[in-house]
Amino acid sequence: MVKNSIIPLYQQLSDEIKEQILLGKLKAGDRLMTEAELSQQYEVSRITVRKAIELLVDEGYVLRKQGIGTFIAEKKLRRVVDSENLVRSFSETSRMSGQEPSSELLSVEWILPDASIQHHLHIGEDEKVLKIVRLRKIDGVPVMVETNHYPQKMDFLLQSNLTGSTYEVFRQHELVPSHAVRTVEICYATEEEARLLGVEENQPLLLQTEETTDQNHQVLHYSKVVVNSQRYRLTIVS
Repeated sequence: MVKNSIIPLYQQLSDEIKEQILLGKLKAGDRLMTEAELSQQYEVSRITVRKAIELLVDEGYVLRKQGIGTFIAEKKLRRVVDSENLVRSFSETSRMSGQEPSSELLSVEWILPDASIQHHLHIGEDEKVLKIVRLRKIDGVPVMVETNHYPQKMDFLLQSNLTGSTYEVFRQHELVPSHAVRTVEICYATEEEARLLGVEENQPLLLQTEETTDQNHQVLHYSKVVVNSQRYRLTIVS
């Protein structure tokens, strides 16, 4: 701790604890030292410790349990949405958060789209759509079930590694994800979603839908993503 730094002591302490979490020295479920113990170890006041913990709670790194103590929270995908990173992929967002993304391919099929999918992909009713369903994970832990719909011209995806980043595949074909319209609302876990995400059936989840276009304003995909909100933190910068 640097006592004469322009960075407040509580911020320094918060950053120190966050670093220990990110390095795996403190793991999910571990109990954090008490205010008195932290105060003694870092030679700062109890008020400084309290403010540091409040900041960690606010940012989702720790959880307070009344009468028991403060514990390290489960890792969450931390996504910041602004005009510059609106169209970053799941893989890119995860790595920026210091987390390792992975995917389990659940299904790949050609379907005849319903009216909603036709509308979002800007296609006719007779045009087949490539439907890809994946279970997305962070550090091996399931976070979301992702259903993507692609127009026929994206059939090159079938020749690619579908457990990796499809955005990287797009860029290899000189298609740059440049704009997205995203909506977020509440839904409730179906029996299958609960099984895949390791939650209770009918547990509240986040439903995120997204229509993404390329640099030429052509639709790349329309997605529906069901997210375990206990493992996801969304920050919107306007």
